[in-house]
Amino acid sequence: MAHPPGHAVLANMPMREDNRPDLPPTIDIESLNDDAIRQYTFVDVREDNERLIKPCNELTHKHFPLSGFQPETGFPADPHQQYIFFCALGQRSLMLAEYLREQQGMTNVYSLNGGIEAIKKYFRDKSCS
Repeated sequence: MAHPPGHAVLANMPMREDNRPDLPPTIDIESLNDDAIRQYTFVDVREDNERLIKPCNELTHKHFPLSGFQPETGFPADPHQQYIFFCALGQRSLMLAEYLREQQGMTNVYSLNGGIEAIKKYFRDKSCS
C-alpha cells in the first residue's frame, strides 16, 4: 500500500472502513525531504491581500483562496495527487483539510502545521546550513 511521502507508517495506526490508514490531516514541513516536497502539490489558501504582505517564493504552489471555497463544488483535486494546504499559521488550512476529509471523503489532502511561517523558517534554516 502506498503512503504519502513524509509519513511514517505506524503499526497501530487506526484504519478507515476502506482499509486505508487514518493518517492525521497535518504535516510538518521538517518531516519532508526535498523529494517528498516535490511530490506534493502545495496550495495557498490565504487571501490575495495576505499573499501580497507575505508572498511564498520558497516553493511552487497553487492558489485557492478559502473565501472562494463552496461546499457544492468542493476542491478541484486530482485523486492521484497529494495536496498540502497552507495559510498564515495552519488553522484555516486545517479546517479545509478536515472538512474535505470528513464531508467529501478525500484522503489526499493535508494541512501544513505552522503555515507560511513554517515554510519561511524551513527554507531560511536550510539556506543557513
